[in-house]
Amino acid sequence: MVKSAEKLVNKKIVVVGGTSGIGFGAAQAFLDAGAIVTVISSNEDRVNNAVKRLESPNVAGVVGDVRKEDEFVEVLKGLAPIDHLVFSGVDLIIRGKLEELDLDQAKHLFGVKFWGAVVIGKTAKKFDLIKPGGSLTLTSGAAAYRPGKGAATGGALNAGVIVLTKGLAADLAEKKIRVNVVVPGLVKSELWSKLGKSEQEQKEQFENTHLPVGFVAEPHHIAEAYLYLAKADFATGTSVQIDGGAQI
Repeated sequence: MVKSAEKLVNKKIVVVGGTSGIGFGAAQAFLDAGAIVTVISSNEDRVNNAVKRLESPNVAGVVGDVRKEDEFVEVLKGLAPIDHLVFSGVDLIIRGKLEELDLDQAKHLFGVKFWGAVVIGKTAKKFDLIKPGGSLTLTSGAAAYRPGKGAATGGALNAGVIVLTKGLAADLAEKKIRVNVVVPGLVKSELWSKLGKSEQEQKEQFENTHLPVGFVAEPHHIAEAYLYLAKADFATGTSVQIDGGAQI
């Protein structure tokens, strides 16, 4: 039996969306655990910058866009066989006044986060992408459980990813591939700047958020959930909610 601390040593990990935010935090955590990591993003500059910041001989970067299925499938096939694949690709959070919702933008984000996950699951089913005993871990969000005002569409997207996880777990069971999902709560990341929030607004938001753990997460806090799911041989179809106790 392999010791838990050694389970990821020299394992081949691919992190789609691993150039920023939670995905970058996961990539760093896998490297720290001794894995060999490839990060994927649709932007070459972001890929190069992430590889540089990760500062490891065990990291590489590849350009790939989940919205372009045929091209993206070829990118994944070129990396096979993979031990564990993490999908944390998201450009923005769908949040704001419902009456001001930009449907084209929302559809674009569904194309990345939801349909991107479908493309990856489909590829894992059709080809020998992930080794038997390996895993696929998706990323949802706490709005799936408690969307609140201004997050109806984003909450529905995240809930869809959780349901998709269970379906993919059933579909990929015959290939001995586990499928799970991380459901993070509030996280300090670049996404808030993309939403147009100033540094001061972000600071006030985080300071006014009172969680049982006493602080708002950074990406490296969420990364622990990805490590767990990659190593947890008995977990499939599982949602790991990691939100600092927000639901208590």
